[in-house]
Amino acid sequence: MAAMIIALAGCSKHPSSPASMMARADSLAGKYYQAIYTSPVEACDGLTRLRDSLAADSDVYYALTPHIALAALVKRDVAASDSLMSATRRYVNHNPRSRSAQERFTYITGVIHSLYGHNREAADDFLLAAAQAHANRNWHLAIKNLANGGELLEMTGNPAEGVVKLREAILLADSTGVHDLDFSIITRAAAIYNVLGNNDEADRFYQLNVPMLDRVTLTDRFYFYSSRGNSYYYRKDFRAALADFFSAGAELDSIGDPYLDAVTHSNLGECYMYLDSLDLARHYIDMAVDEFDAMAFHDVNQAFYINSLRGELELRSGNLEQARRLLLKADADSITLSPRYVALHHHRLRKYYDAVGDYKEAMRHLVKAEALDDSIMHFMARNYTAEVSDRYSQDTTILRTRVRVAEKEEEISRLYLWVAVVVTLAVIIVLSIAVHSQMRRRRNMKQLERLRSSMLGMRIENARNRISPHFVFNILNAELSVDNVNIRNLVSLMRLNLELCNRQLITLGEELDFIRTYIDVISPSLGDDFTYEEVIDPLINPERTVVPGMMLQIVVENAVKHGLMGYDYPGKKLRLDIRRVEGGTLLTIDNTVPSGDFSPAEGTGTGLDILNQTIGAFNQRNRRQMTMTDGDIITDGAASIFRVTFFVPVGYDFRLTSGED
Repeated sequence: MAAMIIALAGCSKHPSSPASMMARADSLAGKYYQAIYTSPVEACDGLTRLRDSLAADSDVYYALTPHIALAALVKRDVAASDSLMSATRRYVNHNPRSRSAQERFTYITGVIHSLYGHNREAADDFLLAAAQAHANRNWHLAIKNLANGGELLEMTGNPAEGVVKLREAILLADSTGVHDLDFSIITRAAAIYNVLGNNDEADRFYQLNVPMLDRVTLTDRFYFYSSRGNSYYYRKDFRAALADFFSAGAELDSIGDPYLDAVTHSNLGECYMYLDSLDLARHYIDMAVDEFDAMAFHDVNQAFYINSLRGELELRSGNLEQARRLLLKADADSITLSPRYVALHHHRLRKYYDAVGDYKEAMRHLVKAEALDDSIMHFMARNYTAEVSDRYSQDTTILRTRVRVAEKEEEISRLYLWVAVVVTLAVIIVLSIAVHSQMRRRRNMKQLERLRSSMLGMRIENARNRISPHFVFNILNAELSVDNVNIRNLVSLMRLNLELCNRQLITLGEELDFIRTYIDVISPSLGDDFTYEEVIDPLINPERTVVPGMMLQIVVENAVKHGLMGYDYPGKKLRLDIRRVEGGTLLTIDNTVPSGDFSPAEGTGTGLDILNQTIGAFNQRNRRQMTMTDGDIITDGAASIFRVTFFVPVGYDFRLTSGED
């Protein structure tokens, strides 16, 4: 086992698809799957070691977990079983794409429901697991669960629907080439045809399997003989049924499944009882009772069946008090077995009340039994009709599909020439588009390079214009004799300008540093009550946010030049607000302006030209567009605000060519 774990863990070091990992896990776990009912302790321990060798919280890990839960239940550790299934349920609920875990969880849930006698829930689980496995292209599990669901549908009183599901399983096996379950499915279909009263079809299906008996597993042979034995039992051919049940029991000597042992022994006891061999009947029925009592889980359907059977045995043996106790202990309202078993139970109660002289109760149970018998006959006829109708519909659909396929093939043969023409035209069109796209790309690259050169020239020219000698001398004349701090700020400003003016992209932090230095230099010229304010959203890291060089500088300088400098009004203010909004980042530059009919002085417009051309160049490379307002005057109480905004969408790419910083 250690070698198996190492082999599987080694595979996980290399890239591998989930399906291939699941296939390797199933291959290593195969012998433990088969031993769940015969050696549950060994199966539980082996599957746990194998699962724990895998990555925790993986799809394969939780695909193995439900099998461990089933083994824990069979070995009577109900709490561990419930815990493992709950853990798997949480995993598949939080990981809807975990297909292997999901289909295994649903399948094992169906198995556990069936062990507890919850046949309707089990049928729903199996059919859901079949759909999940089909979507996952796990054909083996899809076929298996269709067959399981069909068999459980029959047990819940829907044999017509059940046999349709079995035929779907056979059809899926034929279409996918997965035939390892054919023998089992044919056996199950034969059993349901017997329930439908179609003995000829049942015998035909059984006969299909006879040539394969020597090539199938012990378990498949057991189910074949057990199923065919039930078929003879329903026809009241108890000697033929007894022979098949003995053949089934012979296979069990090698299988070693306690549940199947109990079922087979109860079948043998019932046949002997109807053949009036009461001692042999009691021997086998007592064996079955002991075997059922030793099991970890309590199947109410099985308890009803075995108590009713024992009640008739005691009745035939003349033990009326024992018969009464057992027959009344079998509660017909608590089971979901086939109506024929309930009818048989009422016949047994009628015989008991006849024997004790309570003819009123005997008549009441006779009426119930005959009503059930009549409903069974009506039920069989109705379901047989429904099954034939479903088969006709299914076969008609297949026939129509084949006709349509033939018609389409004929159309395709006529269209071959047209296909060749269309392909040739398509190749010509694709080549033309490729040539056109290449030429357009080269043309765009040339335009982009010209635009980059033009932008670089305008940025340098703007830098020179902004830090003009006239400006420098005015500052020096105003500050040289008073305070050297502003001179230092001016030097820093000139240095930053030289560093940044030739870079296309800078950080928001560098842009803000330049603006602050610029404000420090220019603020004495704006009056004592001038204030500068920055509001930066905590979600924005200026040192990690990239912007085009001078994007904010140009707007700030325009605000100073056209709205603040040279005007005498109270409450001058410049405010930068940068915040996250839905869909991107909003940058707002507000400056106060003189009240009244304010009309800013006209400038050269160079800065705005640079901004518009820069944004246009970037927008060519981005699906979502960056926008800039031209400037709006907003009344805020007594003050008037001139506002310019930029909106930068999430994921906006500021590079003009790939590889730029």
